[in-house]
Amino acid sequence: MSNGSLESLLFGESRPSWNQRKEIALGTARGLLYLHEECSSQIIHCDIKPQNILLDDSFTARIADFGVAKLLKIDQTRTTTRFRGTKGYVAPKWFKSSPVTVKVDVYSYGILLLEII
Repeated sequence: MSNGSLESLLFGESRPSWNQRKEIALGTARGLLYLHEECSSQIIHCDIKPQNILLDDSFTARIADFGVAKLLKIDQTRTTTRFRGTKGYVAPKWFKSSPVTVKVDVYSYGILLLEII
């Protein structure tokens, strides 16, 4: 993407404006909404972090890197899987041997929001 990753924007030499930060946060939320509720099958990304949010020409956020994502069946809302993601962004639920839901992405998004602000 033409404007690189959110990581390079947040931690690079120039700092994004508060309006840019807000729009990136909202764009990422819209992307998660699409993955979790609007796709024909839910997708749990499993690795939401600044490196996986890419920015286009107008700094619109695009979720990238679906290498560890889980595609759920149409009637499925949770899944059992081994640990996935990046430490520091993963929900504590991963450390319990219980099924995971889209909420693990919501947790990671919360960590991302802390970095955005």
